[in-house]
Amino acid sequence: MRSLQFPNFSNPTPLRIRLHGFMAVLTFALVLLCARDVAAQGTITVYPGSPTIEIGSSRQLSAYVPLATNTITWRVNDIPGGNATYGTITANGLYTAPPVAPASNTIVIKAVSTAYPNIFGAGSITITKKYPWLWGVSPSSLKVGSFQVSLNGSSFAPDSQVLVNGAPVETTYSSPTKLIAKGMAAQSGALNFAVRQIAPGAVTGNIVVVQVTAAPVTVAVAPTIVTLQLGNSQPFSATVSGSTNTAVTWSVNGTSGGSATVGTISALGLYTAPANMPASPTVTIRTTSVANPASFAQATVTLIAPAPPVNISISPLAPTISLGNAQSFSATVTGSPNTAVAWSVNGVLGGSAAAGTINASGIFLAPSAMPASSNATVRATSVANPSAFAQTVVKLVPLPSFPATSLSAARFLEQASFGPTPATLLKVQQMGIPGFLNEQFSLPESAIPLPANNSMGSLRQWILHHYTAAPDQLRQRICYALSQIVVTSGSKLSYADEVVPWLKILSKNAFGNYRTLLHETTISPSMGKYLDLANSMKPGMAGGANENYARELLQLFTIGLWQLNMDGSFKTNASGAFIPTYDQETVRQIALALTGWTYATAPGGTPGGVNWEYFGAPLEARPVAHDTSAKTFLGSTLPAGQTVQQDLDGLINVLMAHPNTAPFIATRLIRSLVISNPSGAYIQRVANVFVNNGSGVRGDLKVVVNAILTDTEARQDNAAVNQGRLKEPILHTAGFLRALNGQFSSGQQLTYLFDHMAQSVLNPPSVFSWFSPLYRVPKSPLYGPEFQIYTPTEATLRGNLFHYLLSSPGGDFTLDLSPFQPYGNDMPGLVEAANQILLYGRMPATMKQILITAATPGYDAATRIQTVVYLTALSGQYAVQY
Repeated sequence: MRSLQFPNFSNPTPLRIRLHGFMAVLTFALVLLCARDVAAQGTITVYPGSPTIEIGSSRQLSAYVPLATNTITWRVNDIPGGNATYGTITANGLYTAPPVAPASNTIVIKAVSTAYPNIFGAGSITITKKYPWLWGVSPSSLKVGSFQVSLNGSSFAPDSQVLVNGAPVETTYSSPTKLIAKGMAAQSGALNFAVRQIAPGAVTGNIVVVQVTAAPVTVAVAPTIVTLQLGNSQPFSATVSGSTNTAVTWSVNGTSGGSATVGTISALGLYTAPANMPASPTVTIRTTSVANPASFAQATVTLIAPAPPVNISISPLAPTISLGNAQSFSATVTGSPNTAVAWSVNGVLGGSAAAGTINASGIFLAPSAMPASSNATVRATSVANPSAFAQTVVKLVPLPSFPATSLSAARFLEQASFGPTPATLLKVQQMGIPGFLNEQFSLPESAIPLPANNSMGSLRQWILHHYTAAPDQLRQRICYALSQIVVTSGSKLSYADEVVPWLKILSKNAFGNYRTLLHETTISPSMGKYLDLANSMKPGMAGGANENYARELLQLFTIGLWQLNMDGSFKTNASGAFIPTYDQETVRQIALALTGWTYATAPGGTPGGVNWEYFGAPLEARPVAHDTSAKTFLGSTLPAGQTVQQDLDGLINVLMAHPNTAPFIATRLIRSLVISNPSGAYIQRVANVFVNNGSGVRGDLKVVVNAILTDTEARQDNAAVNQGRLKEPILHTAGFLRALNGQFSSGQQLTYLFDHMAQSVLNPPSVFSWFSPLYRVPKSPLYGPEFQIYTPTEATLRGNLFHYLLSSPGGDFTLDLSPFQPYGNDMPGLVEAANQILLYGRMPATMKQILITAATPGYDAATRIQTVVYLTALSGQYAVQY
């Protein structure tokens, strides 16, 4: 173009127009030329042309592009690169089918020229579900009639359908490799089994052939052996299996229909003995299949002369029997030396489950459910003369409902004892809660014996017995609660005589004053050894002042770590942080105030020096070892020059007057007796009583216990969302035995089981007892101290213990399952008995049905009773004290 020269006209516009026209013509010619060249090169071809692939799988596609510019782009149903519905394709042609076949499972793949978008090649892909391979059918052969088979293979799906000879049958999905099919094989021959994955993407797998054979024809006759008097009749029945034709013929001694000599038999199987004795007293009854005359069955009849008259009487007459209960019948036979009788119910020898059963001894067991008729006929038939019998009509009545338990009384006893017993439930209902409390407060203390062998093992065995058997249950429950506040342990106190003084202090002061309890605990030889107060001396002597007891006296026995409001809530400073109640200097000052105590002088010894580990009396004061300087702590000062006893009295006065002590102890006792998450109002009401018993006395435990147990929150019988506390192993097991009117024996050998369940009896692992009082339910803001020792391991061990208690009664414990026994064959009644005895009528309807379903298959009444009681006792409904 640069070689063209154009004159410089004065008017260039027409020239530009002409030049543009020339260029357009030239461009159009070039396009036509290129298009002719492209067409000459051919069209794009996609390979493979029409493949079939499974959902989720991939297929490499390629395209033949006979163009000068041979690059292409891929499309699925005209969507560049495809999408999740129709599948995707990469720039290199790798097509991946979607995980679910689209409604139209044939899609179009296009390879489009990048240079010439109007030129493309196309191919179709059919997307199917995964091919269902069928490996085998079990059983591999069938009989004519209905069948159920198991199909084994691969790539089965929940909507897979089994085809038999091309027709669908009832199909149940078990797994990707197993299906269950039910159907009917009408005739012998071959059945072709296959599996079809239904549309969209339907595909039918391979065929497995199963042969069907005809069932053999068999005949059975009943009865098979009969003794019959001359002239009497006996009906026989025939059962034909393996053929739809159930018709039979009857013969006697090979003669169709019999004869007057040997007896006759009707077409319906009624045999009538001859009037006279034939040559042989034994005749053969035969029934033969009409469908297959080679198939028959026979019965033997022994003919006898008429027996002499026999009379029978039966006793009792016309009894009334509750469903599931038993009644013994007796029969008296006269007129024959053979006094044996056969028992039947409603004409059925031995009876039936529907109307009741009766054994050879005449013991009738009523059915568990009411039959259509409430009357059943019990008959005693003479074995010597079957025509002689006596009978009576039994009136069947429903089993009385298990008496309801007082929920209010039962809940109270769960809090005020180691669990309700039938006797204590009755007593609370008769006396009322105030009357029962007054009686318990007035009972003398149960004696605490020192084992003859001074063995901690013997003491541990006895204390479990004591929890379940002591008459002063309220005192023992309070001792148990206090033992988790003012703690000692057999982990350091190795002998029984080292622990007994501490147990006696708890028992003596359970209804006394908390101040006295603190004082006697402090100078107890048990605590003197456990927390090292004995022989704690002023600075400069021996090891100096020991701080162990001082620290736990503050942290666990009185005021706790953080300042509290009267409702038990934590006080906070301006930044919202909890405020400590004391510091290390407080501990040091109190430790100095507690110096100067040593073990009591043993009999025969001389007082005055430092004594070592005598547990027969409280600690003795040794002024020479006491620090007499002034001690300042918790806003108070003990003046200098005071005696050992004066400093102790002054210290306890300060702690008792501290504003934390009342809510701290109130909270601990409420959590141990009633509820893990009491309201602030509940805590404050009890704390107020701790501060003033109504007569200006602080720390009156009797009044505090009464306030805890009679508070409106404790007596709220309709469980709130956060109400209750988890029963630890000792309370759970003791309560279970007591509910079944049982107890541990005093020498039982089961304490080691509680060691395994993290509640070693009299042997807690630390000063915090078995579990932290501040432990919270996992993944919850709620307090649940007992949950700390309720891991899956401990829960399993607890289940093992309860199974042992129910299945292995012996010398270690007693329990009484007799209240359940009338209901052993009445599942709703049995579950209701467990509901009333263990759950006090609070069992949810869904739980009742679960228990009925679980226990019904039990092979006898005892097994069903154990199953229902076991599952109820381990349920959350019983394991949690509501």
